[in-house]
Amino acid sequence: MNKLNYDKGNLQNEDYYYQSKIYKVNSLYKHKDLHAIFLQLKANVVDLNPALITKCIQGTEQDFIMLMDRARDFIKERFGEMTDDDKNINEQGKEILLDLFRDCVFGYYVLTPLIKAKDVSDIKVLNWNQITCKANGDRYLTNLSFENEDDYNRWFDRILRIHRLQRFDEAALQQCTDRKGVENFYLRIDIQLNCATSTDINNIHIRKIPKTKLSWDYLKDNRMLDDEMIAYLKDRVVSGYGFLISGRGGSGKSTLLNNMIDLIPYTESGLVSQESDELYSDHPQMQFEHTMKIIREGEKTEISLEDELRLGLLQDIDNFVIGEIKGGEALYVFTTAMSTGARFFGTIHSNDARGSVRRLAQCARYISDYTVETLEEMLASVPMCLIHMSRFSIDEILEIKAWDYKEKKLIYKEVYCKEGKAHE
Repeated sequence: MNKLNYDKGNLQNEDYYYQSKIYKVNSLYKHKDLHAIFLQLKANVVDLNPALITKCIQGTEQDFIMLMDRARDFIKERFGEMTDDDKNINEQGKEILLDLFRDCVFGYYVLTPLIKAKDVSDIKVLNWNQITCKANGDRYLTNLSFENEDDYNRWFDRILRIHRLQRFDEAALQQCTDRKGVENFYLRIDIQLNCATSTDINNIHIRKIPKTKLSWDYLKDNRMLDDEMIAYLKDRVVSGYGFLISGRGGSGKSTLLNNMIDLIPYTESGLVSQESDELYSDHPQMQFEHTMKIIREGEKTEISLEDELRLGLLQDIDNFVIGEIKGGEALYVFTTAMSTGARFFGTIHSNDARGSVRRLAQCARYISDYTVETLEEMLASVPMCLIHMSRFSIDEILEIKAWDYKEKKLIYKEVYCKEGKAHE
């Protein structure tokens, strides 16, 4: 047999690549003194009364009070039956049980420790005993799990009812934003019903968006960037540059963009268009909009990013900000820059900074007949910075300098490239 002719990659210690890193958290649901009692409480008050739970979720405050009274009565009765050896659970323990019960019915149940963890940005449930997260840019398997498949599915159905999501095949993929349920974060929740998964398991992904922006000092401490980079960003924003921030999901793109909105001079207006409320600011001239889907009498009306940007062109807008560019809305990055002189800030999925421009042009072609080369040439007419990120860190910064008419390609200036990262 002939030997294979190829350049070897970075595979060294094979075991390193095929062992999950574990993100460990303490869960009160597994408390050695409370666990058994909680399971009894859940089985008798929650699992045996699905109609009551539904009524409480969708009902009045009186329904909630009635349910919590029933939980208190059960705990009181259960403690009355305890032996002397078991009576090491004090009044504080009883209150903890009620908190666990409340969170199980109306909140995020097993996922709560991950919801509260500041360093966790994403949570994904792929099975009742397969809960993963992303923390500080790294992916982990967690030590958390639901009791069993039925326990997970019952909670999943409660989440659907709480957020008024649908349980039929036509709504197999759904998204919502929880703006009030958690103290320190907004939660963007993506639902995949089991009818749409190859494993026949309901999946849920939760993206956490801090209600209070992460400070520049926090970003520095976590090595996203340094003082010199912050000074560079301020200089280029004030100087009129647009920004396209690329990277994979959870790389820190939206976090950086959110902070950069605050750098836009207060003498300039702006429109922020996004699918969910990830971006926010106290900027006095900035208006914020998100996409909507409305179903009335069987007819669906959708307000898209394209609709918001098209309307924005009729307004006095100096800066257009797109939370995440995925489709035809990309065309407005090119045409608006050419026609109005307004600049764009946005994020896009890409493998590197140069590739982000090509990806942007491909998205624009969804709703236009422009060639990729024509679109890229348009972009050369405005000052533009390209930032690529991975693992909550800036890897690369490029500036578009000009269009090479002979080679028919953009000319870039490399501003920064992290040590060890390949670049042209």
